[in-house]
This record gives sequence, C-alpha cells and structure tokens, in this order.
Amino acid sequence: MNSSNEAQDVSDPAQGAVMRVADLQNRPGLTLESRNDRLSHGDPLFRGAFWHRELRRGLHVHASDVVEVEDFTAISSQRAGLSCIFLIDGDVAIQVGERRFEFHGTGNVREGLVIPSARSEEFRRISRGHQKLRHLVISVSPEWLDRDGLETMSDRRLASDLVDDHLAGQTWKTTPRLAELVQRILAPAQAPSSLRDLLIESAAVEIIAEALGASTHQDEREAPTLLTAHDRSRLRRAEEYIAGHSGVLLVEDIAREAGTSGSGLQRLFKAAHGTSVVEHIRQTRLEQAHRALAQDRVSIQEASTLAGYGNAANFATAFKRQFGLSPSEARRLSSRLA
Repeated sequence: MNSSNEAQDVSDPAQGAVMRVADLQNRPGLTLESRNDRLSHGDPLFRGAFWHRELRRGLHVHASDVVEVEDFTAISSQRAGLSCIFLIDGDVAIQVGERRFEFHGTGNVREGLVIPSARSEEFRRISRGHQKLRHLVISVSPEWLDRDGLETMSDRRLASDLVDDHLAGQTWKTTPRLAELVQRILAPAQAPSSLRDLLIESAAVEIIAEALGASTHQDEREAPTLLTAHDRSRLRRAEEYIAGHSGVLLVEDIAREAGTSGSGLQRLFKAAHGTSVVEHIRQTRLEQAHRALAQDRVSIQEASTLAGYGNAANFATAFKRQFGLSPSEARRLSSRLA
C-alpha cells in the first residue's frame, strides 16, 4: 500500500485508467499473487485514478481512487522511514515484516496510522477485490526527517525515537484540518494547475508534522510560537520572493531563498499568518488580481491568469470567498470610484 513500486508514476492521474496484471508484474522488485488462477497478463486489477510521486528527495505521496476488479496481493519491500496511511473507502490489509495492519474505510477521514521502519522489510498489500478503494500514503525517508521534518518538533529526540521504534504502528484521530488536507491531495485537479505541485507538497508536509506531533504527544497548538528576529528576517525574505514571482513556486525554492527548510518555512507562516505557505501564495495572488482589477482595469480573464487560475469560474469563486464580492463587481466599483 505504501510501496513506491506498486503505484503508477503519473503527474495528472486520468480518471478511468486501468492497471492490469502485466503492469504490476513488469515493475522491478514486485511480485503478484491472487486466488484467481485464471488471471492472465491482460486482465485488469483495478480502474480509476492512481498515482505515485516523489515531491522532493525523500518525500513520497501515493494515492488512489479506484474500483478493484480482482483480489490480489502485491509483494515488494518497504524502505526505512515513516509512513502515514489514510484509508477512506475499502478494506485492505498490509503486512510489513511480521506486523499486520487491517484497514476498514468508512467513507470519511477519521483516523490515520503512522508506521515507523528502522530498516527495510518485506511488504505485502492484501486486497479482497470487488470494492471501491480510496487511500493516501505519505512516506518520508530518515534523511528527509533529519533534514526537514524534525524541525517542526520542539523535542527532536522524541521524534527520532519514534522512527527507531521499528513497526510500532500508532493510530490517531484526525482533526478537521487534517481531513481537509487529505482530501486536498486526493483531488489535486481541483487546484489551479500552476499551484498544484505546491498545494500537494504543502499539504503532505503539514500532515507529516501533525503525525509526528500526535505520535510523540506534542501539540504545537497549545503554546503560540514566538518568532525571533532571525525568524522574522527569513519570513520577510520568503514573502518578498513570493510577491516578486508570478510563475510556479515550489516550497523548497522559497525555503532556500529564505534560508530555511521546507518544514521550517511552514512553521514560520503558520506562526505569523495562521496559514500554510500555499494558502499565503493564493491569498497574495488574489490580492494582486484585486489591485489589477481596481487600478489597471484589466479584464477578468487577465486577472484570473494573474492569480494563477486557468478557469475563470474557479477564480471568481475564490475571489468572492476572499473579498466578499465577485471580480465583475470589484471592477464596476473601481470604475464608479475613478
């Protein structure tokens, strides 16, 4: 379920795509078992949207929204690191080494499971087939945690001990915010295309941070984070970089410009603005579009493009949510005041 060999590596998953027996059998390091002895190479295993991506070195996201045609067991290996698993629909079991975990979807994101792996283990994904399956797995390597993830923790030693606690899976109840992040990743096509990668990466990093906090019983929300002068300087550099770039922005590029890590950047924006980096970018670009409509009298389509939206209707919805009036109303108001 969280093996990178098992998923199709595509940027924009196509609805109705088919994963066949041969597609899995041809993947290096993966074998397939099924109780159906009559399965042939061309037979479908499931249909729908499924994808796997390495958003940055050591940070992997695997998601599916499919209908399974056959029951099957996929056998591969799980690398050392940390995996956060959410099952929304379907019944699936996974076995990592000697540990077995059962998942039963309820249609909602009610809880997550975090599984640490101190070393590589055999991985089995067992599905009963003939069911709808929606799930999300976010996996990070020990190197990613050491480089980016542990900066979110007030006690790095606790988080390091968690990763070393081999296969000690822990469940935690999801917050409304975490459920929103999971659904955001499962439906990436709803985001403006220019922000899609950033949207997914930002959500994935925030999920990992919450998983670490829940698993080590740290809750950053109990105490406000005070920004030092150095933090404020890094935040200002990040904000100036965002304001000065109209194209696609990546968290790691913004973080590099600000002199911090991706997770450190998320912490700064959360402390200063109460939002994630990607939410700040969306708000900033909508404000730029608002000013352009009011001062430059650009067309609504031009303002939509400036805000990073390829669809004018989606732009209008986001614009009204932020400013309480539609783009056309904002344009008419500026004309009357001119």
